[in-house]
Amino acid sequence: APRRRRPPAQSDGEGRGHGDVLGAEGEDLDEEAEADREDDDDEVLRDAAAAGLSAASGGAGRSSVAVARAAASAVTEGLEEFDLENYDEEEDNQDGMQFFSVLKADGELARERDPYLNGDPDTESEDEFDDIKPEDPVFVAVSCEEDSCQLEVYVFDEDEANMYVHHDVMLSAYPLCVEWLSSAGIAGEGSFGAVGLIDHSIQLWDLEEMEPMEPVKALGTAKKQKGKAKKKRGGVSGLGASGMAKAHDGPVLCLHGSAFNRNVLASGSADEVLKVWDVSENRCIHSYSHHDSKVQCVRWHPTEQAVLLSAAFDRRLALLDVRQPGAAAMTELPAEAESAIWSRHRPFECLASVDNGGVACYDVRKIVGKEDGQRLWTLMAHDVACTSVQDAPTKDLLITAGLDGQAKVWNTAASAPSLALGKDLKAGPLFTCQSSPDAPGLVCFGGKCPVMWDLSSEQLLVDAFGFG
Repeated sequence: APRRRRPPAQSDGEGRGHGDVLGAEGEDLDEEAEADREDDDDEVLRDAAAAGLSAASGGAGRSSVAVARAAASAVTEGLEEFDLENYDEEEDNQDGMQFFSVLKADGELARERDPYLNGDPDTESEDEFDDIKPEDPVFVAVSCEEDSCQLEVYVFDEDEANMYVHHDVMLSAYPLCVEWLSSAGIAGEGSFGAVGLIDHSIQLWDLEEMEPMEPVKALGTAKKQKGKAKKKRGGVSGLGASGMAKAHDGPVLCLHGSAFNRNVLASGSADEVLKVWDVSENRCIHSYSHHDSKVQCVRWHPTEQAVLLSAAFDRRLALLDVRQPGAAAMTELPAEAESAIWSRHRPFECLASVDNGGVACYDVRKIVGKEDGQRLWTLMAHDVACTSVQDAPTKDLLITAGLDGQAKVWNTAASAPSLALGKDLKAGPLFTCQSSPDAPGLVCFGGKCPVMWDLSSEQLLVDAFGFG
């Protein structure tokens, strides 16, 4: 209700309003005016109360009370479980765990050993993770960057289908080939990587050493260099400025160790020479010059320890008995050689891939006998150079890789191979492939990065070759 206001006091004769009145008389007027205003306020409040009581007697009053109760209930909803009315009467120790009880329980759990945790969790040492277990699949590869070259040791995790570099070795020159050996002419068996380099050397590295500074051995003889030579990491101890051991007079293009004597290593070079080495004595046993161009590949026979296969850029494939150096049997290839292997399932057959994308299979008996029909079949496997051909432990299975980045699986059960499956491995041009005798389905490819292809994961190949 609006407050009723009194009219302003009249001014005195001098024209002053009530606000200008001074003295005792002015004070009495103010007190009287204030009393009148309080009376008016009381009257207004009485009127409002009467109006409220009148409204409460109707339905509108009941609705307002219900709304107020609903609002209060919404604010306190969910608090009943805490029993706040009896909050001050709670006992100190209740059934629920208090703060320090929780800490004590967590501490006891922390002291229990996790059954899924391997090793000692209280140590910061990484030695346990550095160990390679006997069941771990391991392979070696060489790689090159702008400012460094490495020999890398990879571990493949079959359960996770993943691989990682366990450790690597810095190399002093550009690597062209690598071969694994179990002996390097030092005490006991071990694990060694023989690397053929562009600087004409063959270095043997101990793969069980995490950070080797130099190879355990370099094959060949040291040639003196003019002037002073600064020793680099990866150089051979004892040579220093006097020179570096040279295995060939050209870049080393291929290496292969004998399955019968792991101290015997064969090498081929751009100097058109094939050599057989006794690694334990660091001595070249035989040297062969039956090719007229770069020797691209060399392979020992898997069952005949004295028989050697070689192929070169002169478009010729050679069969050699190392006990008879001048008796190499030769045959023509369709193009320049890229790779060559012995068939592990047919001992009298060998295969070679060439730079026009083709693969040829030969009967070695007819080559030695100089008979007709030496070439059993020819396959155009790729549109560009077929850089590698490899048979697998699984019978009738042949694998090829090419510069087109394609890996292909062929079935050789019939008189001519038929394509079973081709796949782009997304690793750029492929330069090599190797199968594992311990895991028939695993094949490793080398491109811009290593790729492991599990053939047993392809249902089409499982149906064709019966992978277990």
